Amino acid sequence: MTPSELHFSDPEQDLWARFRAGDEDAYSSLMRVYSRLLFRYGCRLVADEDFVKDCIQDIFFDLWEHRSTVSQPASIKAYLFKAIRLRIFREQSKWIRGADLEDNFEVEFSIERQLIDRQLADETHRKLEQLLNALPKRQKEILYLRFYEGLSHDDISRIMTMNRQSVYNLLHESILRLRRSWQGEWVLSFLFLIREIFS
Repeated sequence: MTPSELHFSDPEQDLWARFRAGDEDAYSSLMRVYSRLLFRYGCRLVADEDFVKDCIQDIFFDLWEHRSTVSQPASIKAYLFKAIRLRIFREQSKWIRGADLEDNFEVEFSIERQLIDRQLADETHRKLEQLLNALPKRQKEILYLRFYEGLSHDDISRIMTMNRQSVYNLLHESILRLRRSWQGEWVLSFLFLIREIFS
């Protein structure tokens, strides 16, 4: 069965199937929907915005060139996140010679207070930033993917090229570390704020 004969109940999966069949409008829609997400994630991996934009353009160019042989992924978002991560890793010599991708996940913890409970004190805001900035970069990345991007353990395992149990262990370790540091507060309350901190 060709992609043009497929019909998916999930609109994004249907969009991907139409793109694979050569539908230029579907292709444009995919770029419009995912370019911003890929740019935001890519800029966490490397600070060079122009380089990230080039990587995104290369990914979408390659997708169109190979649309007939591209698979139908279970998660389009995870598929594209893995693609940008691998592209940056492969092309990293163009921005930092000898750099290790795993050591370069950056997060700017800019907290817009109107997005967070306005009753939180200044000290609480500072503590949130300090705790997250103290985490190893892989832990920051996995928290970002899980709690900000809302990706599943399986999706994260594909993106970060780890097995599912390793993803679970790293996420569990990150939450335990936060729980130990976040004395006197519920860790779940802390985790609900992560979405706002990463935005």
